[in-house]
Amino acid sequence: MKKFLLPILFILFFSCDDIDECGDITQKYTQDGKYYFVIIVEKSSGGGDDNPGGGIGYADAEVNLETYNSFNVGDEFCRN
Repeated sequence: MKKFLLPILFILFFSCDDIDECGDITQKYTQDGKYYFVIIVEKSSGGGDDNPGGGIGYADAEVNLETYNSFNVGDEFCRN
C-alpha cells in the first residue's frame, strides 16, 4: 500500500501550480483580523478559450498588514 500511496502523494504535491494573478484592486477589507484585497483578474469581454463566458473575474487575496497599507484601491497588485 505504501508503494502505491507515496507516488500518488508526490504527484499531487508537485502538480499544484502557484497562483500568479495580477489585477487592479477594487476593494480592501479586513475580516477576523486578516487583511484582503479584491482584485480584477480577468477583463476579457469576448469568449476566448481561457474565459469562454467572458466578463470580469474577481479574486480575494489575503495580505499582511504592511502590504495592506502599501496599496490603495485602483493600484495594480500581483499575488503569487
